[in-house]
Amino acid sequence: MKLNYITFMVRDIEKSLAFYQDLVGLKIVNRINPGAGEIVFLANEKGETMLELIEFVGVEKVETKGMVMSFLAKTSLEELKEKATTLDYSPSEIIAKGPKPKHFTVMDPDEIVVEFSI
Repeated sequence: MKLNYITFMVRDIEKSLAFYQDLVGLKIVNRINPGAGEIVFLANEKGETMLELIEFVGVEKVETKGMVMSFLAKTSLEELKEKATTLDYSPSEIIAKGPKPKHFTVMDPDEIVVEFSI
């Protein structure tokens, strides 16, 4: 079985798109405006890691406690952390002790913890 996509009901779709495109490196694969709001699908270059971001007025927004999304970094963690800082996100320090691989975290615009590791 393969995970098809994960959906987040976001507060500001443009801020979320900026985060997942500029920092994570996902690309828009479909953008739909059904009238009541907007739906955007993002994926990596292989079409994997599909996220669906939805912004509709009056719909409950995503709330996360204890959830972490983890992405494998394509560049060094130091470079990616610097990029996160330049984009005005507040990344954690790089953690290099087990049991997890070397990583750092940053909050997306909806306060979802996003981890980058090597």
